[in-house]
Amino acid sequence: MESKTGSLILIVDDNKENREILSLLIGKKGYQTIVAASGKEALEIVSTRPPDLILLDIMMPEMDGFETCHRLKMMEGVAQIPVIFVTALARDKNIEKAFEAGGSDYITKPFIREEVFVRINLHINLSKANKRVLNTMADLEKSRDDLLAVLDQLRVKTLIIDTAGFIQFVSASCEEIEGLKRDLALNNHWMDILPLSDDSKEQLQHIINLPPGERDRATLILESIFHKLYWMDVEVREDPRHPERSIICLYDMTEIHTLRDQVRQSNYVNMVGNSQPMLEMYEMFDQVSEGDWTVLIEGETGSGKELVARSIHASSQRRNGPFIAVNCAGLSESLLASQLFGHRRGAFTGAVSDQTGFFEAAEKGSLFLDEIGDIPMGMQASLLRALQEHEIIRIGENRPKKIDVRILTATNQNLGDLVQQGLFREDLLYRIRVARIRVPPLRERNGDIPVLLNTFLSERRISMGKPAVNFGVETMQILTGYRWPGNVRELKNIVDHCIIHCKKSVIQPDDLPPEVRNTAQMPVQPATPQSEQVATAGLPASITEVDETAQITTALSQAKGNRTRAAKLLGISRATLYRRLEQLHIEI
Repeated sequence: MESKTGSLILIVDDNKENREILSLLIGKKGYQTIVAASGKEALEIVSTRPPDLILLDIMMPEMDGFETCHRLKMMEGVAQIPVIFVTALARDKNIEKAFEAGGSDYITKPFIREEVFVRINLHINLSKANKRVLNTMADLEKSRDDLLAVLDQLRVKTLIIDTAGFIQFVSASCEEIEGLKRDLALNNHWMDILPLSDDSKEQLQHIINLPPGERDRATLILESIFHKLYWMDVEVREDPRHPERSIICLYDMTEIHTLRDQVRQSNYVNMVGNSQPMLEMYEMFDQVSEGDWTVLIEGETGSGKELVARSIHASSQRRNGPFIAVNCAGLSESLLASQLFGHRRGAFTGAVSDQTGFFEAAEKGSLFLDEIGDIPMGMQASLLRALQEHEIIRIGENRPKKIDVRILTATNQNLGDLVQQGLFREDLLYRIRVARIRVPPLRERNGDIPVLLNTFLSERRISMGKPAVNFGVETMQILTGYRWPGNVRELKNIVDHCIIHCKKSVIQPDDLPPEVRNTAQMPVQPATPQSEQVATAGLPASITEVDETAQITTALSQAKGNRTRAAKLLGISRATLYRRLEQLHIEI
């Protein structure tokens, strides 16, 4: 069948069923497909019939996907063909190896149809746009104005900067980034216009400084003034008519990352956060979900331990079974025994009927025992037997009953200390601590706070029937600097407080609870190393005073060439320091 899009997709997978499923899905969208059962066969096909995109499985015999991709990229005319890896193991190390081998993206098994379509469409469109840019640049018989017009029409967001980094051209599509205005961006430094973190700015500046043939594409995150995130693949090219200028091309990958988050949230029960501690915890989810081990979840009160337990269940093979949560704190030994194991009618006073316990109710699913450190000592022996023998005995019965339940536990206490105090059985601790997950407190993942605040604000505002509101800049600064002793639970409560007390469209500091507002008024002494304190004392208060070059040079010397530390010593941002280094022609 002739493709409606004119695009040919090569599917490489040693599993026949996977090849057939992908071919069927893609074919229904009008793409033409061709399949290969091995890396060797893929190389032979591409040598005679280059496709427009390649879907490549990682785990294949003889030649895995990484090696296949590496060899494909070495072939003439294949380097620009996008390769999307297909994997059942979305580990960071696998993803990193995929990109190192030359991959453009990855899809996880089992396939999600919408995700497959979005990724394929995006990379084929990016590839076409890239070819159009290259073709236009290669044919510069036309005027520079024609080139700019083509760039302006493309969906690729484009900036042209001079040698000092000041913007000479901005494509219309750049205004899709909230708060970025073309007329305000012209003749300003790109560091002051692109809403990148200091680390991302340093990375992009490094790419700009490289010779044209050594520049690689990088993925950077932009955050608008309204805290909306954009994932951009960034390339820097030489302006062919003016080699001293550079063209910055921004390929918007936000839709892919948004879809990826939605897929992950469906597995992780709407957990929010992309900070490094959360990414490490997500990786642990994947590891523990592959088996049926007992798991101990450790974390402070309010950090979201039950949500973690639900996420483990949702991403495990027991996801279709029940999830039963029990809080062990505050229950007497007899009541807890009845709830966990069940009882027969007449087993004790008040037992007027048979009752199924939580172990039986969670059959084929997961049983979550929260605050496991508070379980009475007398119950610990019964729980240990249930874990070891996979059987329970109802109160009032003497025959054991087999159970098929996965046990997840959580605590905000140090169980090792409880063992030393004689309050917790050591053998039970070893049994429940086969796998461990630590839930980071909110203060250790500050980067997630704006996303959490805006997520809960949107959810709670709608449920409470309130009009649209946003956090003001000063309010957001206070909240991101707050210590959050109550963690995510406290954050949710503060969002509710703000929605109730805010009378305007922007949440101001006065709308915060007094205990939060008052902490922002306390003087905070940063933990500055003594060497930096001494160095700072010798500098003028502002770098705008006389002999700015000498001040910057002194700061760089004291920081031993570390530009981040030098910027802190001078009291300016790293972006400003980079710009002044360029303008003052200071070489490091």
